[in-house]
Amino acid sequence: MIDRRFWIWTFAVLAIGLALRAPSLPSGFGMDDFAQLAMLEGVYPAERGIWDLFSFSSGDPQEVHTLMSRGSLAWWSHPQLKLSALRPLSSLLMWLDVQMFGHQALWHHAHTLLWWALMLLSAALLLRRLLPARWAMLALLLYALDECHTYPIGWLANRNAIVSATFAFLALYAHVRHREDGWARGRWLSVLGLMLSLAGGEYGLCILPFFVLYELLAAPGDRKSRARALIPMFVLFGVYVAIHRALGFGSFASNVYVDPLREPLAWLGIAKLRVPILVADMFLAIPTGKLALYPKLMQAQAWLGPAAGILLAFIVPAMWRRLDATGRKRLVWLLAAAVLGIVPVASSFVSARLLLIPAIGGHAVVAALLLDAFDRIRDRAHRFRPWTLVRSTVALALFVAHVGLASYWGFEETRNIHRLNIGTRQASLMMQVDDTKVEQQRLVVLTAADPMTLLYPALVRWVEGHPLPRSWWVLSLAPKPHTLTRITDNAFEMEVVDGAMLTGPVEQLFRRPRFRFRPGQHVYLDGLTVTILKMKEYYPQRVRFTFETSVDDPSLVFLLATKRGMLHYPMGPVGATMAIPPATLPLVLDIQEQDRAAGN
Repeated sequence: MIDRRFWIWTFAVLAIGLALRAPSLPSGFGMDDFAQLAMLEGVYPAERGIWDLFSFSSGDPQEVHTLMSRGSLAWWSHPQLKLSALRPLSSLLMWLDVQMFGHQALWHHAHTLLWWALMLLSAALLLRRLLPARWAMLALLLYALDECHTYPIGWLANRNAIVSATFAFLALYAHVRHREDGWARGRWLSVLGLMLSLAGGEYGLCILPFFVLYELLAAPGDRKSRARALIPMFVLFGVYVAIHRALGFGSFASNVYVDPLREPLAWLGIAKLRVPILVADMFLAIPTGKLALYPKLMQAQAWLGPAAGILLAFIVPAMWRRLDATGRKRLVWLLAAAVLGIVPVASSFVSARLLLIPAIGGHAVVAALLLDAFDRIRDRAHRFRPWTLVRSTVALALFVAHVGLASYWGFEETRNIHRLNIGTRQASLMMQVDDTKVEQQRLVVLTAADPMTLLYPALVRWVEGHPLPRSWWVLSLAPKPHTLTRITDNAFEMEVVDGAMLTGPVEQLFRRPRFRFRPGQHVYLDGLTVTILKMKEYYPQRVRFTFETSVDDPSLVFLLATKRGMLHYPMGPVGATMAIPPATLPLVLDIQEQDRAAGN
């Protein structure tokens, strides 16, 4: 009867989760989705196999030069920039989408929601195996409502996290059942599940601390049997690392994706900030996705990580005596594994999406705290004790954060993804270019406002059936006013007013501040030479752009990112200085407005 209630609850939670995430269906393609479509159809500047759609830059200098010249990388990219992830299963699933659905993004998103449903069911299976029904039910609800699901669902390129998590949960379920029930098939099914999880993406590494700490803290048997149980996992991990290194995957020179094996000191520098931020997100439901673009807010959130640890240190021991021996082991194991499970993904841009696997343990801990507080309130002998009141207040705050605020953050983030994708599509389609000439033209955006505008508008138009330009160049991503001074027939200089370039996280995706430019340094692209003239502290402030032809030549089209789209920007005469306003994100227009703006 308990299991029947549990599975009824599970499908109810699944229905709620799908309803909250349904707005992702019409979101269309976004960001890296366009690059991956280009890879699959042979128009990406570097050739990629159907199993290798997450290798945006291999680190080869000649390839990096080609990608920069075409606009698939920013001009300020490090000449050996590597952004390459080993995700063969997720790549093949994207290839399958294109084979079945073409460019109909709605069906790609429906496929993602199907995977999410499978992931939630695998999480329910795992939680019920580990925890009593009531505990597992609340943990599943908290997990399903968490903001960490938003980007893996709403962004097709991030579906790999869901694929990895699905098989990771099944692998851990099989391992625990094998160790505790003697289920023979569980031994090899856990290895198979872990293999598929890692084939989905490096997110699968987050489940390894759960395996290791289970054997250290909660598994049956003596030390030798526990050590033997981990041998297949360590062998598989070693093989994965060897393949990863041998095939040249990883990252280099980026300040967003940092390879711990190739750049250990740089990784430690960012991990000491990112891990506490993600700990705070997991236990306190802080909206990391919204705060990660603001360095000062990130620094503040990092202090909330230790605060969450102190909170747990006070509350967890108080409920210790209410749990049986198995419950205590489970609690300590899941708490430790949830925190250590963050470490493997600290290499990536800090965002709640990184918590998709660790959060299964984190929410089990939060659920235990909430249930303990509820039980104390029900107990008349303890109801009005000061410590009970304190715990009840904390529990209420956690409940509101994890059920109310987390759902709200996730829903708002889903809407933001939708608006950004649709707005960028509209702005790109209304771009003031001539399709009969664009294949021979270089499109030059003076300033951009976001990652989508930086790299993808040309590909957005291509997906809609328009020809690709010869090049797509964005000159600055600094969110400040600029001045533009035309100094010769084929060159002009741009200066950031009261600011500098390359200070933001999106800009530093392509070049870590450590690899800073110097005055007089040149960057050579096919058809464009960039010269650094003036620095502000460690960042370029004034830059010269010299083209292979006159800036008045029709082969160059200069654009400005505005709320009404990518508008043509006429160049003034030699000697003229013009004010360039900060780039703005496009407005989302309804169909009638879009048609009017496009002149239809």
